[in-house]
Amino acid sequence: MDAETLEKLIKNGKPANPVYIFGGPEVFLKNKMFALMINKLVPPEERQENVFKCICSGKVKSEILDSIYGFSFNLSPKLFYIQDFESLPTKQRKEFTDTLHENGIPPNTIIIFTSSDQRTSNELATKFKQQADKIDFWTPFANKLPSWVKSEMSNQGAEITSDAADLLIELLGSDLSILYQEITKLALANKGKIINLPEVKKSVSYQKQNSIYDFLNAFTSRDIKSSVKSLESLIKRGEAPQKLWFMLSKQVREIRLFHDISKDRPDILAEIKRYLTQYSAIANRTDYKSNQEKKEILATIQEKSEEIPETIVKSLGLRNQTKIKSLHYALNFKHSELIKLWPELLKTDLDMKSGTTDPATLLTTFIHKSLSA
Repeated sequence: MDAETLEKLIKNGKPANPVYIFGGPEVFLKNKMFALMINKLVPPEERQENVFKCICSGKVKSEILDSIYGFSFNLSPKLFYIQDFESLPTKQRKEFTDTLHENGIPPNTIIIFTSSDQRTSNELATKFKQQADKIDFWTPFANKLPSWVKSEMSNQGAEITSDAADLLIELLGSDLSILYQEITKLALANKGKIINLPEVKKSVSYQKQNSIYDFLNAFTSRDIKSSVKSLESLIKRGEAPQKLWFMLSKQVREIRLFHDISKDRPDILAEIKRYLTQYSAIANRTDYKSNQEKKEILATIQEKSEEIPETIVKSLGLRNQTKIKSLHYALNFKHSELIKLWPELLKTDLDMKSGTTDPATLLTTFIHKSLSA
């Protein structure tokens, strides 16, 4: 079953099975689907009694089974949302699903398991067979994301043009939760209207002005002057230098990881590197043709990631468009240069935590030492 089919069933009040497995990596879409279930299937006054959430985090609470088999005083469905089921040890997963399988799912009860691990999702689907439906949730590819924005905007009573949807994505990135928040805000302010470029610019563009991401982009673009200027502006605005250092060092570590994997396994990342080079050449262009080319490149990288080992895909964020966009900055650095820089990064990290030196001075010094070569 796909997400669109399940959504239609929920809106019609007729979920087909008692067990649903929400697979795939996109947590926001899973949570959004469960929220739809609650809103459509359980009246507000009965939600406290009928809706149960459990984040496994290595163990599943025994009370969940008690609640599943407990008596209910109302006729609305009981919904159980069991998140990150893959975090349980194999023995615990088996004991839990064996109990459900042997005792049966009580009438008027719907159990939703979430798991980003394909093996665990398949394990659950096999266990419950005809009683279960499995739905995988993925972030839409770059060339499909504008359609998602337009659809969500329409659902909230407004309409957005294609150009405006493209700009919204350009300003906010591909994080669906952030996009959805802005879609909701724009829809509320423009109910029944058409949202064009000016409305998006007015509502969202401030988020790109003098932000932490501007600082990171200036650094990874090797622009010392802009990096220092952005740093000073952010600190004056009240941003903690320690937070800025965390974001910067994280970015440098991700760039180093990309180069390490590229050097150790060029056969795996050679094609990805070629597409990133193409993206880098047009990254700063905003004309229609370049925007379409960028979408195609991002979508291709996401497709190619299916052929790469999962550990590498997750560590580099090759399914996340925002992560992919930032990866092209890695091409501005050499592997040998990063190795030489590493002792300085570790020293700065230690000094930042010890508090013996002014944090802003440490950051400025690191920027100059990193980019002067």
